Amino acid sequence: MVFKPASGRYDGPELEQEILDFWRDNKIFEKSLKLSSGRPLYTFNEGPPTANGRPGIHHVLARTFKDVYPRYKTMQGFHVPRKAGWDTHGLPVEHEIEKELGIFDKKLIEEKIGVADFTKRCRDSVMRYISEWETLTERMGFWVDLDEAYYTLDNNYIESVWNLLKIIWEKNLIYQDYKVVPYDPRIGATLSSHEVAQGYRETEDPSVFVRFPLQDREKTYFLVWTTTPWTLPANLALAIGSDIKYAFVEHAEDIFIVAETLVESVFEDRNYRITEVVLGSSLEGLYYDRLFKELEVTGDICRVLPADFVSTEDGTGIVHVAPAYGLEDLRLCQSHGLPIVHAVELDGCFNDSIKSVAGLFFKDADPIIINHLKEKGLLFEEKTYKHNYPFGWRTGDPLIYYAKNAWYIKTTSVRNRMVELNQTINWTPKSIRDGRFGNWLEHNVDWALSRERFWGTPLPIWTDGFGDFICIGSLQELENLCGKSLKEIDLHRPSIDQIIFTHPKNGHEYRRVPEVIDCWFDSGAMSYAQWHYPFENKVKFDDHFPVDYICEAIDQTRGWFYSLHAIATLVSDEIAYRNCVCLNHIVDGDGKKMSKSQGNIVDPYDVFDSVGADPLRWYFLARLSPEAQKRISSKIVSEVASSFVNTLWNTFSFFVLYAGLDKVDLVSNVDQAERPELDRWILALLYRTIETSTQALDNYDAKRAGEAIEHFTNQLSNWYIRRSRKRFWKSEAGIDKQSAYLTLYTCLENLDKLIAPFMPFLAEKIYQHLVRGQKNDAPISVHMSRWPTLDPNWQDDNLLDSIAVVQQVVSLGRAAREESRVRVRQPLPKLLVRLPDQQKAEATILHKEQILDELNVKEIELVANDAHLITYRLKPNLPRLGSRYGKLIPKIREALKNVDGRSFSESQAARKDCQLQIDGGEKNLEPDDFFVETTSAEGYAGSEANGFLIALDTRITPELAQEGLVRELIRTVQDARKQAELEVSDRISLQITGSPDIVAATSVHREWIMTETLTEEWTKHVSENTFFIEHSLDKQNWKIQLTKI
Repeated sequence: MVFKPASGRYDGPELEQEILDFWRDNKIFEKSLKLSSGRPLYTFNEGPPTANGRPGIHHVLARTFKDVYPRYKTMQGFHVPRKAGWDTHGLPVEHEIEKELGIFDKKLIEEKIGVADFTKRCRDSVMRYISEWETLTERMGFWVDLDEAYYTLDNNYIESVWNLLKIIWEKNLIYQDYKVVPYDPRIGATLSSHEVAQGYRETEDPSVFVRFPLQDREKTYFLVWTTTPWTLPANLALAIGSDIKYAFVEHAEDIFIVAETLVESVFEDRNYRITEVVLGSSLEGLYYDRLFKELEVTGDICRVLPADFVSTEDGTGIVHVAPAYGLEDLRLCQSHGLPIVHAVELDGCFNDSIKSVAGLFFKDADPIIINHLKEKGLLFEEKTYKHNYPFGWRTGDPLIYYAKNAWYIKTTSVRNRMVELNQTINWTPKSIRDGRFGNWLEHNVDWALSRERFWGTPLPIWTDGFGDFICIGSLQELENLCGKSLKEIDLHRPSIDQIIFTHPKNGHEYRRVPEVIDCWFDSGAMSYAQWHYPFENKVKFDDHFPVDYICEAIDQTRGWFYSLHAIATLVSDEIAYRNCVCLNHIVDGDGKKMSKSQGNIVDPYDVFDSVGADPLRWYFLARLSPEAQKRISSKIVSEVASSFVNTLWNTFSFFVLYAGLDKVDLVSNVDQAERPELDRWILALLYRTIETSTQALDNYDAKRAGEAIEHFTNQLSNWYIRRSRKRFWKSEAGIDKQSAYLTLYTCLENLDKLIAPFMPFLAEKIYQHLVRGQKNDAPISVHMSRWPTLDPNWQDDNLLDSIAVVQQVVSLGRAAREESRVRVRQPLPKLLVRLPDQQKAEATILHKEQILDELNVKEIELVANDAHLITYRLKPNLPRLGSRYGKLIPKIREALKNVDGRSFSESQAARKDCQLQIDGGEKNLEPDDFFVETTSAEGYAGSEANGFLIALDTRITPELAQEGLVRELIRTVQDARKQAELEVSDRISLQITGSPDIVAATSVHREWIMTETLTEEWTKHVSENTFFIEHSLDKQNWKIQLTKI
């Protein structure tokens, strides 16, 4: 077989462009779908991004996770259609057009632009960046069907949404009500609870204590605390708790009424005296003077009302009530027949009734209102208050809670069912189910459905204006009522608003209500609407509902994840998805939130063009769990490429290089039993890696699978190939060399398939070299091949355990050698080893030649458990122990000197507590309560971990010193070969000259040097083509001269 040589280094961007061309030219994605057609179905739903902005690095994160499991399931033998989708409605789109127009007022948009032109601009804008999204999607290797994408603006999609709303309507779960709703005045829109949840942030607001004068009682005031001074002009009542005790407090010749338990916190260090204490019920019905009289209002206002929402946790125990701006305020006032009056209009600005703040944005009016209270002598105290407050998730401006008419879906009626169904969803991470998502469902409120906007799915409700409403569920239904074909109509505003009909039964004229719906209902309806269900594709819908897999970022627990779940529960009494991966957010390399103002946004193309998409994908999938914060920078991804990806590439390059040189025959097999232990070990590890990776990916744990793959790759390169290198180098063929090639090929072929869902470009490149170049009947792409299967002949857990012991001993030996600062190439006389049990001792003896070779040691000796190769010194961790034991610290320090240091060290390593005897009693020490310092015995360098203890005898004889020098000579000759740009198989003539010790070493060990360096003759002559280089080490100097033969 002929293997084409691979590039000497991994070049991600160049490699990926080559593979992109290959996929595109050969229509690999399309062929993979065709090949898998008829297999068992695995379904995936694409969370539709809003395409009116450019994609960012966070979209690469989500799309990487969306891609990995469909690729894996395809290789597992499933048919995995992947339909793209675009979310095209809502405030983000309108806001983009408003910014372009420089107009943010709804009335001005209607007057100057017109609804038709505005919605046309919205439609055009959502298509503006589609090509950029498609380019990113292709560049990062996310396979999804862009040609068959669904768009939420399509008439068919809208019709399916109308059908869902009609189903919910007929269950009497859609209603109109006058409620206090979260409202964004900057964009003139009511927000749903899941939209509000995305905009909370800490802010500092005024905190004022206000005097409300009690009527008919001079110098007596209800003392009220509020953080929203701007609502005071709309105050219509005060609320108290009937069972709360209230104190009349005399201070500075005035009387203040305050909840008794709050008197001290309110008056603090002021001089005051309580003159009377009464129950709140005795204050009910009392009247007070209005603070602002400009706002016209009628009714029995400015009186004290009992309310169950009043508490004494903070404030004064008396609540100012403005029914236009508080949910509980509205409910209380409605129950007492009080009117609702607005001092603030829907644009968020004060109307002309309050002259001093007329035209001001509501939050900007706070200082003026506070100053007014000061001037009137009604301000008792002014402070500031830090708390979390909702801001517009798009505009960044403060929301206002505003009493207005709106349409709602009664999701509270299915709250318990949503909670119950949520228990059947497999969430990754698991904590989301009962945590963030579960809590959100348990505290569910009715869904604010309607929006007073222009661009969105029109709310399909028509009214006669006399209280009768009809919900339309299909285009056919509307055509029947209006008596004409609507096939050519755009179902958006304003054209849909022009559809007026006279009802055949009552003769009334019906017009559509002006609202559009929450765009989150649009996106959540995709389970049904992407198929234009129920109007067509009924079988396809049944096959895809519930869907097997979805994935988005954690904020979608209150967005798309919720809307999918709520609609499926309301309509089908079913879950919408079986498995959901929930991702934490991306931050910059320093852990800071990315923003344009900070200038720290990472452009995905900076990573693609410098490192490649594959290392970025591997970093997201294999290095970070979904819930982990994801730091990202080109430097971080470069480190992934330079470590794992380069290791994998170099391993592959090593194989094709030597296999090409030897024209290796992979047809002639070597039975498992005839293969050397090293081959059987790596195949056993391959078995475990396939097993672990498969189980992990089945459980949506890409990180665990990636860790297993990365561990195997490191073992393949740094242990198997390193220890097998001479087997590939030797010129003669034979079973040993054939076994090495067969084993390495098997490992690489399977490893290539394991990485394919993670790093599709690199996997394809390796596959085309390794498999397609040798097997004409192999699938054209690795992504059309089957996932690795487990060969029971490979499994050997005992061998894996034994080599793990060897590697533990070697690891400790290397650590000890590093501590001793004795060079790796310098042989040492002896290794002393203490092992935790007999099984590990037997493994060590059985594989002692490997250990000796790895550590460059001549002899290994097992020692008894009580061998004192290391001295332990224990010290107290004063910051931890000081606060607990105080004056006992000197005794603890002394006691630690006398305990069994090894026992305490082992307990600490096992994270177990230790008991220390002090004054006849026991004191418990946790693992972090003390430090362990170790000192090796004289003449030895020691290291210890997990019950293993090793000690290297560092005394060097002249013979050992000479052997160490020869090893340095061999290394420098090998280095000279590389610098002379020789091929790995080139033979040379060699001459080494230098100081007396060099001459002596080359004389004694010449044959060894020649064998290791592919030297055919030791020469004294120098030709024109001779390459030479000089070296020195300590007091030794030498010159290497070599010529290719």
